[in-house]
Amino acid sequence: MVQKQAQVNSFFIRIFPRIFYGWWIILLCSLILAAGAGILSHAFTVFFLPLKRDLAVSSAAISLLYGAARLEGGVEAPLVGYLIDRFGPRVVIMVGAALSGIGLILLSMVESFISFFFVYVFVISLGFNAGFFHPVYAVVNNWFIRHRGLGFSLTGAATNIGGMIMAPLLSYWILNLGWRTGAVLAGLIILVVVVPAAIPLHRAPEVLGLSPDGRSARKRPGNVPQPEREESAELNFTVRQALKTLNYWLLFSGITLRVLVTVALIIHFVPIMVWKGMSEAASSYLVSLFAFSAIITTLVSGWVGDRWNKSIICSLGIIPLAFGMLALMVSQSTGALYALPIGLAITMGTVPLNWALIGDFFGRHSYATLRGFMGIGTGLATFLSPIYAGWIFDHSGSYFYVLLTFLAIHLCASALFAILYYRSSQKLPLD
Repeated sequence: MVQKQAQVNSFFIRIFPRIFYGWWIILLCSLILAAGAGILSHAFTVFFLPLKRDLAVSSAAISLLYGAARLEGGVEAPLVGYLIDRFGPRVVIMVGAALSGIGLILLSMVESFISFFFVYVFVISLGFNAGFFHPVYAVVNNWFIRHRGLGFSLTGAATNIGGMIMAPLLSYWILNLGWRTGAVLAGLIILVVVVPAAIPLHRAPEVLGLSPDGRSARKRPGNVPQPEREESAELNFTVRQALKTLNYWLLFSGITLRVLVTVALIIHFVPIMVWKGMSEAASSYLVSLFAFSAIITTLVSGWVGDRWNKSIICSLGIIPLAFGMLALMVSQSTGALYALPIGLAITMGTVPLNWALIGDFFGRHSYATLRGFMGIGTGLATFLSPIYAGWIFDHSGSYFYVLLTFLAIHLCASALFAILYYRSSQKLPLD
């Protein structure tokens, strides 16, 4: 395996010597998220109603699947973060992808809600929560400092590209071949694409004698390359130091509240559109519209985030989704149906900057562990919010009060990011 990795790395460097290896890392990470997260995060909403019919359960029961998976992710996140910081991301990605892919194949064989719950939560989600966003963003954070916003946005855009492609494709497979066949095909895509893409990944540029952002290396005596120092001293907090700062908990709370809303809306996206009078097939194309729009907004926010304050971009980026939810609540026009996917795309375009802020505030050395601790909050929040949305709909036949609640929570998230912006612009101490 080591020899194969060396051959792959030398191929990239020998054939394209002028291209910083970090950009190949971005390409591979983008491929990993496009396949894995494109299926299991953005496009999995197309399974919602077919599963509800086939398993003869309520919307709240299907929401419990998603919520339990998120809660499981929150429980495992601190350990996963520690393992990434301790042993590197490659093995974590490969094991996680194998579990997710095999789990999707096993999913096609279940015959009851209980067995579906077990496979989805303890095999598929265990692998997905461990093997995709956590290690991928840790790699990007380690390879880039000045271009961190762009690096995060490129991988984030890949997730949306994957969702844009996989949502209608999975919808076609499910509607024409059944959800079981769709699950098998999705599992095979993850196994074939993600596992090989993880092989050339290195946890940090220093492993190859390089520096973050592609700065040239100085020579030590004996011609051993030594990475140049960062022009300005890079902050590198320990986990203990970071957890004592006010900025960490403001960021923790802002991300938690933002994720609480956006994850529930993505899971219930198709059911919400059906509630407003659209067909399931037409709703899946709005998923693609959301994913396509998010590609643009993610790339733009990443470029802007390397030039402006990331906190204020995250705060302002939440507002369009608030308008989208408000439009669905008060309007019956066809145009209002497009407000949610467009607003969601703008907000999700700023998501990579949420995670880049951890690196900006606290550095590279403990990034995965600090991100993992945030998984406790996001896991609990996203366990409750999809179930809440499904329960309200089951009892009222409407998503109105769901959207009203989410609107208030989302505005609180915007306020927390605005406070972070104020603190950073005034150069207040982190604690």
